[in-house]
Amino acid sequence: MADAPRSPPRSRLGRAAASRAVGSLLKWIRAQRNSNNIAAAGHDDSIYLILTLTKTPHKVHSKPYRIPLPHPIHDPSTVSLILDDRPNSLLTLSAARDLVRSLSIPISQILSLSDLRSGILPGGELLFVDRRIARLLRSFDKKGKNKKSKRSMPVEVDFTRKVWPEYVRRVCFSTVLNLGSGTCCGIRVGRASQGSDEIVDNLMAAVDGAVQNVPRKWSSVKGFHLKTSESLALPIYEKSNWPQKKLGDDDNDNDEDSVEEERVEDEKHRKTKRRAEGATGKRARDESESGGGEVRKIKKKILGYGAGR
Repeated sequence: MADAPRSPPRSRLGRAAASRAVGSLLKWIRAQRNSNNIAAAGHDDSIYLILTLTKTPHKVHSKPYRIPLPHPIHDPSTVSLILDDRPNSLLTLSAARDLVRSLSIPISQILSLSDLRSGILPGGELLFVDRRIARLLRSFDKKGKNKKSKRSMPVEVDFTRKVWPEYVRRVCFSTVLNLGSGTCCGIRVGRASQGSDEIVDNLMAAVDGAVQNVPRKWSSVKGFHLKTSESLALPIYEKSNWPQKKLGDDDNDNDEDSVEEERVEDEKHRKTKRRAEGATGKRARDESESGGGEVRKIKKKILGYGAGR
């Protein structure tokens, strides 16, 4: 009889702790704005969840993980979409605007390739572009024609597929997790102009999504912090403060699986390292033997020449 699928690990971050941290951070942001006379409408701070791991992952993932969120992290006024309006294009500007409006996709600006050529350039943080003209957009940036607000890399979309609106909507309602070669990474979970409940919802979803994508789940998580680009990091979870589990706990089996996964992964890492060291040593020996043979041939020729004289 096959084993029943295991449930995902129970979250160790309570909503009450997340709400307190979000409330404290928003209070600090408002105090900073008042002291510096910064208008809230012109300055929207991004809020980040900082994930700290117990050790560096063995495998570095070049592609980021996309974590779904209940609320978009980008203001709709900062999201743009660029279409290919050349004669062979199947999607028109009017049809795209109707789809975006009917499906409530948070996009405020829809442009075409002709608009770019005429000098109308997109701004904002998030940009969707027809994959057929993505290279042309990069050429505009290289020439320095677009000097508007800083944004992330454009998201290429295949507008020939019928599911493109769902893909665009999924990107708008998500954030990304980049697991690099270090033990710390940041995940954007909201902005200061959002309501406290929306930020807490995104925060809880981001924690669950991050834990699902890191090796060994909660066993490899050292801590979670909440911050803006200028504030101090507020701790919302620390592994040292989490009580040790007892037999019979709900997610005790998940911890046992995590320990076993960690042992297997460490063993694979050691074997890979030994194979790499062995291959390096073999190449060094081969080069040394090859070099030694050449030296012996040269010596033999010199000795033979001397004996002949």
